[in-house]
Amino acid sequence: MCLGVGMGVETTASQTSQVDELRAKLGKLEVALSAIVDPIVWIDMDGRVQWYNAPFRRLVERQDSEVMGAKLVELLPLAEDGKPLTSEAHPIQVALNGQPNAFGSYEFRKGDQRVILEVFAVRVRFSKHEMSTVVAVHDITERKRAEEKERQLANAAAASAVAARKRAEELGVAYKELQSTQQMLVQAEKMAAVGQLASGIAHEVKNPLGIILQGVNYLEQEIRPAQNDQQDVLQMIKEAVLRSDKIVRDLLNFSRQAPLEAKPRDLNAVLRTALELVGKQLTLSNIKVTERLAAALPVVLIDENQMKQVFINVILNSLQAMPRGGEVILRTRLVDVRRLADEMAARARQLFRPGEAAVLCEVEDTGTGIPKDKLGKVFDPFFTTKPAGQGTGLGLAITRSIVEKHRGVIAIDSEEGRGTTVRVALPVAPSDPERA
Repeated sequence: MCLGVGMGVETTASQTSQVDELRAKLGKLEVALSAIVDPIVWIDMDGRVQWYNAPFRRLVERQDSEVMGAKLVELLPLAEDGKPLTSEAHPIQVALNGQPNAFGSYEFRKGDQRVILEVFAVRVRFSKHEMSTVVAVHDITERKRAEEKERQLANAAAASAVAARKRAEELGVAYKELQSTQQMLVQAEKMAAVGQLASGIAHEVKNPLGIILQGVNYLEQEIRPAQNDQQDVLQMIKEAVLRSDKIVRDLLNFSRQAPLEAKPRDLNAVLRTALELVGKQLTLSNIKVTERLAAALPVVLIDENQMKQVFINVILNSLQAMPRGGEVILRTRLVDVRRLADEMAARARQLFRPGEAAVLCEVEDTGTGIPKDKLGKVFDPFFTTKPAGQGTGLGLAITRSIVEKHRGVIAIDSEEGRGTTVRVALPVAPSDPERA
């Protein structure tokens, strides 16, 4: 598109030569501007196209007849964030409205493609009465795509780094848990060995106790009735030997591995026997024991040795939760299964026969309690709230297993800093042995 220069007066040869030279220079300028890769447009004060170069024609994909004299805002509709710009927000109109220059990047639909354009419009004053605007357009689509790709790669790298750190943390936690589990397994094996050793020691102690008892019985026959002091001493020895013999027998029964042999038993008597086995430890730890055992309870169908293990485990847990002393309260009573706590009642309905009543035993302590977030895991194998080396985490898992083998239910209520209550409900033994 050429720029014309008209002469309204008669010219001399010299003037004609100057005009020709000026036209030649303008032609060269037009060729140079058309050779520029970026589209360039020159519009008048009304925003209509007065001149443009070839790249602009290719950009708008219009014929020369459609471009020349047309309004640039209509030839070059722009959008921002997917929304078309209004006429007033269009950078061309902004420049026409008096702003010295307007600059920004916008979206432009070229055929079926969306391109990103940088648009720069600057006002140019040619004379006191003539004002024009030059518009330059630069396609930055590839640059934007590269920036977006770079941003995506950076985000992906950051996400990958976060995932790697998270995975490393998870592996670290898993490794520590594996180490802890290994230590627990080693400790459990040690405890099994200690159990076998205790059984062997109990056998070895039982024989000398029998000999001592025989000696006491012999001396009782040899001492004359008048020797009261000697008789009192022998009686003290005999009572100590009988008590030691009972403890050894209970220890042997406790350590013996045997299948479930359920028989009708008085739960109060079983609970008291378990208490005797750990009574000395409770006394040394300054722990008071309060018994609130219901009288005339119906018998329950249990394996006495295994149920003693249950109560010993529970009482020892209470002992360890009260390092500065405290109180253990033992309760038993007959209950209606439907009156049990919700969780126990739901489980009891699954295990108890229709119409069965239950004997409920509660072991309550005034110890440190169990944190709320750990209470749901106390029956998990190898889970323990005790410091490393002070527990295998098997006690309560084994306890629940034994209780459920008896068709019983066990539950724990605890409040950190206030203490813990363990409840064991066992079905009352049927009056008809055939139903057992």
